[in-house]
Amino acid sequence: MHSFWATSIVVCGLVCSTACSSTDEPSKPKELTSATAFDLADVKTHPTQYDFMDFKPNVQKLILAGAPETEHIAILWYTVTDGGVALHYHAKTESVYVIDGTQTDAKGSYPTGTVYFNPPGSGHQIMDSSGFFLLAYAAPPDFASTDLIGEYEPVRIDTTDPDLTLTYPFEEQQTGVKTFVAPLDSEGGLSAEFIQTKSSAASRFTGNYLLVLEGSCEIEGLSFGAGKLVVTKTVEPQPFAVAATKSSTCLALGVSFTAAE
Repeated sequence: MHSFWATSIVVCGLVCSTACSSTDEPSKPKELTSATAFDLADVKTHPTQYDFMDFKPNVQKLILAGAPETEHIAILWYTVTDGGVALHYHAKTESVYVIDGTQTDAKGSYPTGTVYFNPPGSGHQIMDSSGFFLLAYAAPPDFASTDLIGEYEPVRIDTTDPDLTLTYPFEEQQTGVKTFVAPLDSEGGLSAEFIQTKSSAASRFTGNYLLVLEGSCEIEGLSFGAGKLVVTKTVEPQPFAVAATKSSTCLALGVSFTAAE
């Protein structure tokens, strides 16, 4: 099994066109200087080839950066169709992107392509959930302090919305580059930014992961298509050069750990 594989970037695997990934052979994560690139389609197709660990009954977790007892980035896998996690508290912001499947709590159901953010002071019980989820925790889930859970509303965004860049106030940062910063609590230790670029000139994003949502993005000079994730090797935010691949548009979600203001 593997979670990381140190090698130079090769043409096939994550950096190729879809024709390269059309086999049933598992692909291996590829190493950049300060980050690792994952093909999320491969993770959900060949999960047993990755170093998932037991988290809760019928729930496994693959740590991508950080450690379970502190801030971390991970992929959660419900191994049954009616998976759940007991009530827990979030002292800081939690980010959840639905890779494939549905997650359900008292606030609603979140289908494939949804990203939602639970603010500091929130908490929930997960029920009737299945599939794979990309999570970023500014603080680990706390199962002992559920009495601290207060009233809250998650920030929820459907990344599959064809009018995403019209629905939300994307602002031009430079020629061909627009961004939308998700309205998250500044005390939550986490920020999120949507980046749309049609420019081959690189713009700079500093954070902990970049997830390609649509089109083809150049990240640190390498091309990544939709469903590819580039994540830092540690919890320290890193600078990334982001551009659109020639003749393409790049739409990506960037998430970063932050110091409370």
